[in-house]
Amino acid sequence: MSFYMNSDKGNVRKNNEDSFLFEQFEKLNILILADGVGGHENGEVASEKAVNVVMKYIKDNYKLYSNYSHLLVDAFCEANKIIYELNLEKISGEDEISKRLMGTTLETLLIDGDTLYFAHVGDSRIYIKDVDFRMLTKDHSLVQYLYSSGALTEEEVKNYNDKNSILRAIGIEKYVEVDVDSIRIKPRDILLVCSDGLTNELDDEEISKMLDFKYSAKEMVDNIIFTVKNGLARDNVTVGIFKNDEEILC
Repeated sequence: MSFYMNSDKGNVRKNNEDSFLFEQFEKLNILILADGVGGHENGEVASEKAVNVVMKYIKDNYKLYSNYSHLLVDAFCEANKIIYELNLEKISGEDEISKRLMGTTLETLLIDGDTLYFAHVGDSRIYIKDVDFRMLTKDHSLVQYLYSSGALTEEEVKNYNDKNSILRAIGIEKYVEVDVDSIRIKPRDILLVCSDGLTNELDDEEISKMLDFKYSAKEMVDNIIFTVKNGLARDNVTVGIFKNDEEILC
């Protein structure tokens, strides 16, 4: 197996509010991505705090869990608690500007042998490419809600102006609902985690064409970010890839 992550601020934004970590720790392969909520102050602080809290929680506690799905939920709740408490400190001040809350999306992939455990909050995404290319997560966004409820058609979704409005984020509310699941992965499967800086610029078909097992994880990540940068790149873009080799190492 091989995996790699990288990020770029894009062509428009002055700073990068995305954060990421990836590490092989003992028997686990861990990829974490967070995208600071747009329009909120210190989104970059929230995203950096989230990835660091989740990584530390996993490494400190994974031996206590027989089910890693529960581990990820608890790690996300810990990140939510810490960022929510930071927000409480901010809004206790007299400065009106300080009352703007910070939050973040959060994605984590935890690969143990031939099993992927993943957790998701927000509108960053996790995909798998095996015989086809499909999304494993569902966006917690206004546009996804309107589409799912039948208020928008697929074509209207493409042209919807408010794609950045999300309905669920880490740190905004006292409690957060975490989507979590697990699947078996097979040799030659490719996993992709990305912020919406990718999916708002390229569609699934375009992304899928750049995922080819003959390339290394780093080569695929670099090519995807290069392609986005050659376009509009209106947002920060972060991409992580896990490439499963022929032999499953347990």
